[in-house]
Amino acid sequence: VDLPRNCQVSLMEQLDRLVRPLVDAMRTDVLNSGYVYLDATPVPVQDPGRPGASREATLWAFRGATGTVWFEYQASKSPQHPDRVLKAANFRGHLQTDAASGLGDIGPPGQVIALGCHAHLRRYFYRAVEAGEREAEPYLRASNRWFRLERLAKHFGLNLEKRAKLRARHSVIEFDALLKRAATDCLTALPKSGFGVGLHYLLAQQVPLRRCLTEAKAELSNNAVERAIRPLKIGAKNWIQIGHPNAGPRLANLFTVVENCRLLGLDPEAYLLDLIARLPDHPAAKVAELLPGTWAQHRSPAATNAATGSGAGQSR
Repeated sequence: VDLPRNCQVSLMEQLDRLVRPLVDAMRTDVLNSGYVYLDATPVPVQDPGRPGASREATLWAFRGATGTVWFEYQASKSPQHPDRVLKAANFRGHLQTDAASGLGDIGPPGQVIALGCHAHLRRYFYRAVEAGEREAEPYLRASNRWFRLERLAKHFGLNLEKRAKLRARHSVIEFDALLKRAATDCLTALPKSGFGVGLHYLLAQQVPLRRCLTEAKAELSNNAVERAIRPLKIGAKNWIQIGHPNAGPRLANLFTVVENCRLLGLDPEAYLLDLIARLPDHPAAKVAELLPGTWAQHRSPAATNAATGSGAGQSR
């Protein structure tokens, strides 16, 4: 089927309007979860004021404790955007970021517990060791031990209380000792070396990084939301850029729907086909029933196959 470009755009616009209540429900689910992972990724968008040229916009990714992810399109990477979102939702709980500029104190004052990202910290020292900076090795070994302890805690199914005791007995003590060592090492490390940059990150972010080890509910890294962003970056190699700023929010909404399906291992085609049929007559007050996780619980494999037509051969 050869569909003109304007027809394709129109269809996506109609689909966006249809799924918007569902995307709003996903947004609410994330912001009410009490624990949000936050990250941003740049996306190129065509500039109507300069034909043939593009500029950089941003997709903000919010992932909640329930596993739901929600994307918001904005024209810039200003921290004012997520700050406004968190305040409008009166968010209360943990907020985990990668220490990007301005994200350390966003959200309703006194209601947000800011957490750092040990994966980013480890990355600096890993690259320094790869570059032959042997003085970074003790820092990398310590970081590896913290992550190993987290994997062991998960493997043995430790509850929050037992995991907190394990961290207090090992990771917190070692982290504090490493801070003292870093305060000395930074006096002689080259500021622009990989090791020097890692030390600066550790010392500048020591408070939110330490909270990752002392807060019972805290995770060590922001990787959960970074994994949700990765398919978008891969896909961008195909679609290259957003065709118009007005299409930015549409991309964010539709990618929110598809990515939540991917994270749950659902077939996006089956899910969208069912939504298109049901959403126009579905009560707005019960839209949460159509969230991907809830939808999957009420769908049998046979029903899912029928939705995609994959069971047509068997029925004949």
